[in-house]
Amino acid sequence: MKQNQVNLNKGENMKVKFWFDVTCPWAYVTSRWYTKVANELNISTQWEIFSLSIKNRSSNKNYSDEMKAKHFKSLRVIRMIQAVKNNLDNEYVYKLYSEIGKQFHVNKNEIDNDLDKILSTCNIDESYLSYMDDEQLDEQIQQSTQNAVDVCGDDVGVPIIHLDNGETQNAIFGPIISEVPNLEDSIKLWEHFKYVCLNGNVAELKRKRSIPLNPTVD
Repeated sequence: MKQNQVNLNKGENMKVKFWFDVTCPWAYVTSRWYTKVANELNISTQWEIFSLSIKNRSSNKNYSDEMKAKHFKSLRVIRMIQAVKNNLDNEYVYKLYSEIGKQFHVNKNEIDNDLDKILSTCNIDESYLSYMDDEQLDEQIQQSTQNAVDVCGDDVGVPIIHLDNGETQNAIFGPIISEVPNLEDSIKLWEHFKYVCLNGNVAELKRKRSIPLNPTVD
C-alpha cells in the first residue's frame, strides 16, 4: 500500500455510530440490516439519538400540523430514550429502540403504546416514563442531532452511520433499503457500504424506490 493510500476496506477494529429517530421506518429497516451485520462481525456500535422533530421545526417552513403532532409524540418517546442513554449502558438504548420500533413499524401500533411493558421487556425501570415530559432533555437531543448534522450535512435525515476503522473515518446518510437482505447479501452490502462511506470523494447516490417498504424484526 502506498504511504498516502487509505485502506477503505479495513474491517478490523471498526467502530460505528448509528443515528436513528424511532419514527423513521427507513432507519428502522436499515438498523435491522446493520444489526445482522454487526452481530456477525462483532462490530463495536454506539447508538445515537436523532430527532426529526427538533431538526424539522427549525428548518422546514412547510411543517404541517399533522407532522408536528406526529413528531411531538415521537419527541416524548425520544426523551425517554435519551434518559436511558444518560444513565444506562448503550445496549439498553438499542434494546429500547428495537422494541419500540417493532411496535410502531412492524405491529403498526402507536409509538407510545404499552411503554411500561416495553421497558419491562428491556429490563429497564418503569420510572423512565417520567422523563417523557422533561423538556430539559431537549437540549441534549438537539446536540446529538447536531452532531449527526456536523459529520454528515444538514440536508439529510436518518439513518446516519459514522465509520471509524482506525485509519480514516467518515459518515453518510443511508443505506436506504426496503427490506432486510439475508446474511450473505447483508455482508456484501456492508462491504460496498464501507467503501462508499469511507471514500470522501463520494457524496451521493440515489434513485427512486422500486421495492415496497417491508419492516421486519429480522
